[in-house]
Amino acid sequence: MVAWAGVVVKNELHRGLKWPVAPFGGALGLGVVCALLMFANAADVSTRNREELLLRNGVATYLDEVARRTVSETLWDEAVENLDVSFDPNWAEANIGEYFSATEGFETTAVLDRTDAPRYAMLHGETVSADAIQEILTAAAPLVHQVRAGETRRGPIQPLLERLDGANPAPIYASAILTTDQGLFAVTATLVQPDVGESTPSTGRSAIVIAGEAVDKNFLGLLADRYTLQDARLSLGALARPRGWAATPLNDISGRSLGAIQWRPQQPGREMLDHALPFVLAALTLLALIAWWFQSKSRKAAERMIASEARTLHLAYHDALTGLPNRLLLAERLDQALALVRSEQRPFAVHCIDLDRFKEVNDSFGHQAGDDLIRTAARLFASVCGPADTLARLGGDEFAIIQADATPEAAHALASRLVEIMAEPVEIAVGRVFVGCSVGLALACDDRLDGQECLRQSDLALYRAKEAGRGRCAMFEPEMDASLRTRREIRDELRGALERGELSLVYQPQVHHGAAMFGVEALLRWNHPVRGAVSPSVFVPIAEESGLIEALGMFTLRRAFEDSKRLTGLRVAVNVSAAQLRLKDFVPKLAALAAETNVDAARIELEITEGLLLGDDPLTHQALVQVRALGFRIALDDFGTGYSSLSYLQRYPIDKIKIDRSFIANLGLEANADAVVSAIVRLARALRLDVIAEGVETEAQRVRIAAAGCGDIQGFLTGRPMPLAGIERLLKPLPNLSAQALSA
Repeated sequence: MVAWAGVVVKNELHRGLKWPVAPFGGALGLGVVCALLMFANAADVSTRNREELLLRNGVATYLDEVARRTVSETLWDEAVENLDVSFDPNWAEANIGEYFSATEGFETTAVLDRTDAPRYAMLHGETVSADAIQEILTAAAPLVHQVRAGETRRGPIQPLLERLDGANPAPIYASAILTTDQGLFAVTATLVQPDVGESTPSTGRSAIVIAGEAVDKNFLGLLADRYTLQDARLSLGALARPRGWAATPLNDISGRSLGAIQWRPQQPGREMLDHALPFVLAALTLLALIAWWFQSKSRKAAERMIASEARTLHLAYHDALTGLPNRLLLAERLDQALALVRSEQRPFAVHCIDLDRFKEVNDSFGHQAGDDLIRTAARLFASVCGPADTLARLGGDEFAIIQADATPEAAHALASRLVEIMAEPVEIAVGRVFVGCSVGLALACDDRLDGQECLRQSDLALYRAKEAGRGRCAMFEPEMDASLRTRREIRDELRGALERGELSLVYQPQVHHGAAMFGVEALLRWNHPVRGAVSPSVFVPIAEESGLIEALGMFTLRRAFEDSKRLTGLRVAVNVSAAQLRLKDFVPKLAALAAETNVDAARIELEITEGLLLGDDPLTHQALVQVRALGFRIALDDFGTGYSSLSYLQRYPIDKIKIDRSFIANLGLEANADAVVSAIVRLARALRLDVIAEGVETEAQRVRIAAAGCGDIQGFLTGRPMPLAGIERLLKPLPNLSAQALSA
């Protein structure tokens, strides 16, 4: 409106120049001054009103964000079990009080039981009696009432969980700004609900968690930074707007004003007036010059207003690091795409993309390198997107693409192209890095879907792609929901498997020239009481994702160390997960375990995979050097399937390489298989490394391997994995055999 008025004034001034200046100069000059004052004031009022509306929406968004910060701890089976079914004060203190205080920054927290009576309270990081926060609890009563109303509308939880079929129920919460004798607080009341359904409320009413944080300078600073407020300040009491200031009320749940945020709004009209008025008053006789000057200034002021509004809108809907659409704009584009599905039957695809080794680059080279990598990846992804596609950054190293008018073939082609471009080395400021990406995609052909469900399906497909080994793409299939539930069950059951004695070690012989056993490889097995034997390829990745790999790895090392003392003279090889080796305290714990078990470190080989050496990480190099200094040998497992190079073999303290079973299986079947194995053996000999072939199953394979110069083998030909007692029985007829093998 202001820009349109400015155009009108400029046109009128232009026409006025055609008239004689003398008769009309004074009157027209006065009219120009009045018009300037009017339009400047209108521009300032319009800008102030827009900023006040934007901040009102921002306060509402902030209260919703406060509420959503509690959902991770309230939408959880363990919360239902410990806060409703059987109240556990220690659990409440650790997972509600301490977590919300230390991690989420809440000043006060409370847990209400199903009768809305307080069971636990926290204030300023300390557990207190309910009386200490009674005023907050009283003020929050309307919020509790709203949550109870939402709980009633939701109905019984168990039928709802069955209908959702593995999806989480919608959180039920209410939030508002409340006043207490300690000042204003942003308070949220959130219903405790199960996420999977392993534990459900005892009655039709569940516990409620109340959390609040002070509306203080931190609150004010957050909103001021987010919405670029100038000289922002907090005013208590009824809404007041000093002259020249903007103000947005802070109302309680009933609409009563508790205070206001005041700030100096942008004043493009005032700026224009300050510049224009002196010249207008001084140059009324030079009407043509004044008209030209005013036209120029008006245009610039309008451009500044438009540019300011455009910047504000751009910041609200785009990622600051990459300039790509953010999650908010992606949600709008998803709604638009779904509307086209409903109206024109135009399907689309949603791709979720995750950089596979972003954390390694970020930890090794710093956050600046991580930001550089994110920007570079964004440019690469954009280069393969179509003009109608939407590429967005969801946060961290996660991206999403809405592919318009996508068939299954076109969607798979784009996902494959994304994987291909990231499989190549990426050049960033610190040098060349290998990153890779995994892609999950879901086709949206059903007009009953919503945007969140599209993202959830593609995220499940991404999970499947990463589970399959990363650096690949996967398309959503309905059974992925069931697979996710199974993985969650295995994750939960794995926590108690160690205590229940379900995990054990078996050993596979390693022999020299097909006869002399010189070592064994320790292999972890899980005998589940219901599922039976669970493959390590299933539960080890789950342990790495859930943080259980340290306990699982230390159990394996301890058992192998203890068993090695019964396998006199034999080397014992133990696999070490990449996730375990990257733990900061891995080497100190390994040294402590070796001292505790009094193991002979020279007889222990720690096997690592080639992928661990990716990127030549200095932290990995340091850890391997320290492990070697403890006396342990280091073997490179699955050699030839990863990214390592001759330079890695020279720099890292490697003692042995294991030829991957995929090369052995091709012996006699592919023409160049023997040449590849011979080349690996010659490489190992040149670098003075031991070499062993794994996966040897036939006598013909053993003969070909021996002809290539490799005498050490492991596989079903020499013995299947067996319990420790089985290895001991093999040793009895040949009491001196292993010592001869070691000396050889």
